[in-house]
Amino acid sequence: MPYDKYRNWPLPSLSGNIFPVIQGMNIEEQVLKDLAETEDKIDKLEILDSYAAYTKRAYQEECSRYFTVRFAQVLGNILEPTILSKLPSIEPVHRGRPAEPERK
Repeated sequence: MPYDKYRNWPLPSLSGNIFPVIQGMNIEEQVLKDLAETEDKIDKLEILDSYAAYTKRAYQEECSRYFTVRFAQVLGNILEPTILSKLPSIEPVHRGRPAEPERK
């Protein structure tokens, strides 16, 4: 049995199902099924270790998403005024009018 059984299991995503499903089963169901099918206590511990590693990877990915979004917001707040000040100003197009005849 490989040490990290759930290494290639997809991590939760923001779009779609929060619990990834492979072949009709989410990871929690798969872990319970694997634990029920396994007799060896060491294998059961490896399954639990692999699930713990999976949850840590999912947490790290969620943290990285959160910090990326926050960093982009902060950086945007800093850069937006600077970028806007460097862009040329936008003025309406001047349309010349014919001279009106002088009144006497």
